[in-house]
Amino acid sequence: MSDIVKKSLMDRLLKLQCHFTWHLLGEDVDIDNVEERLNDQIVFLPDALKHRMYNLLAYLKHLKGDHEEAMIQLQNAEEHIQESNISEDTDVRRTVMYANFAWVFYHQNQFTKSSIYATKVEIILKQYESPPNKNTLILDIYGEQGWAYLSFTGKYYQQAAECFEKALELDPEDPELNSGYAMAVYRMEGISYSSNTEIKSFPLLERAVRLNPRDTVLKVLLALKCLDMKNYNQGTMLVEQALQEQPESPYVLRYAGEFYRRNEKINEAIAILKKAVSLTPTSFTVHYHLAKCYKKLIMPNYTLYNRQQNEETIANAIFHSEKAVELNMSSVGAHILLASVYMKANEHQKAKEEFNKTLTMNNIDSVQKQELHFYRALYFKHLGAESEAVKHLKVVIDIQNPTWFRETAIQVLEKLETGFTASNSQ
Repeated sequence: MSDIVKKSLMDRLLKLQCHFTWHLLGEDVDIDNVEERLNDQIVFLPDALKHRMYNLLAYLKHLKGDHEEAMIQLQNAEEHIQESNISEDTDVRRTVMYANFAWVFYHQNQFTKSSIYATKVEIILKQYESPPNKNTLILDIYGEQGWAYLSFTGKYYQQAAECFEKALELDPEDPELNSGYAMAVYRMEGISYSSNTEIKSFPLLERAVRLNPRDTVLKVLLALKCLDMKNYNQGTMLVEQALQEQPESPYVLRYAGEFYRRNEKINEAIAILKKAVSLTPTSFTVHYHLAKCYKKLIMPNYTLYNRQQNEETIANAIFHSEKAVELNMSSVGAHILLASVYMKANEHQKAKEEFNKTLTMNNIDSVQKQELHFYRALYFKHLGAESEAVKHLKVVIDIQNPTWFRETAIQVLEKLETGFTASNSQ
């Protein structure tokens, strides 16, 4: 193929709406971790969305340079669409998939096949270029794009919310789009770390639950927001209802476990999360929450009577923290958790090494930098090196994000400085 024809094909491909043109960057994510999550979702989530998971898996395989496996995943997506017996708008569901096919064939230097699939997309676009058919096409593309962003990493949650929001302008009552929008806003609040964040996701989740009454995952997410609203009775009712309706769903179990952990019912949380990890043993999220539970149970002062129990708790906290890091090496939060577990276990050298390792990570943002320096301050305070603790607390405070870490750092620093003043006056 001549360079002119090849460039012409590339120009056509760049106009297609698909994972290859949505700027999902491999350096922003732990690809293996996302693949694990998607493979679990294919097993445990409803069939209707599986073609979307296969599409994203194909793109992840491309990021790893494995275009043969990418092609297999796209064939899985096509097979699923054919078998799903969707009578209407089947071509719409193929639009993103065909575009992905075109890109994968291009990367395999199979330019004729790439052009064939680009033409397939262009034919569908032509068929749906006029309202109301155009809206049907746009809704599906926005939906697939939104779920792709939501499945990738936290950096893309804002873009996911924007996709769902645009789609909902065209169809405000669509259950799936309402679900996606509520989840995107929920997750954005989850990574803001601020105690002053307006809880925008609460009414969105309530609406999504009303439109998706059988979606138990939405119910437990709403329950978690009930905790933020201090509506403990409603939250507990929702969790119990979800567990009764889908007791074997690892997603219900992991969020229910988080609910009980945040509600200070640690033993109940551990029991539920153990069941979740038996279903999804490679889930980063489940190991992360189990580590947090066991960390909470570590006793700084223990008697001979409960020494063995405390040692088992420490061992479990370290095991699940290390497993979380292993499963998602790019998670700054997991590295910080592991370092803080080492600190509570009095493994000071390991804690220091893990903190130092985290400082060199490339993807650390300003909020995570606050979190990291906050726990480093606690580390030095734990060692009695209060002047070093003060340095790190000041780093946290100098970063102007209005987070819980900054608020607490101000309080801790005031206590330390009060202590310095009192000791100097004696």
